[in-house]
Amino acid sequence: MSNATVLSVAYLLMAMLIEASRRWFPFRWTDRASLTVEWIPARTLDWVGLYEPIRAAVIDDRLPVFWVRVIFGATSVAAIFVIALAVGALMWGGRWLIIRAEARSRKA
Repeated sequence: MSNATVLSVAYLLMAMLIEASRRWFPFRWTDRASLTVEWIPARTLDWVGLYEPIRAAVIDDRLPVFWVRVIFGATSVAAIFVIALAVGALMWGGRWLIIRAEARSRKA
């Protein structure tokens, strides 16, 4: 879990730096970097069916950009932790299988 926490903090810091540079130094690369950072939470929200309602709310001016950033940040952190849990479960399963196979070979 500590790796997921570090990765989440690093991702959010990077996103904050890119967003700040996009606002203060509006170069083309900052816009591209911002879109790249937003890709992960946007795809995650799209997979669970929440991207279109959020997009429609932003277009209709019912949801401020600040709250979109909060939603994207929380989604990114949640996605990183879910991936970390899935990888941890797969590693535990693999280790369990290896230990079980070694125990069988010792008995034989």
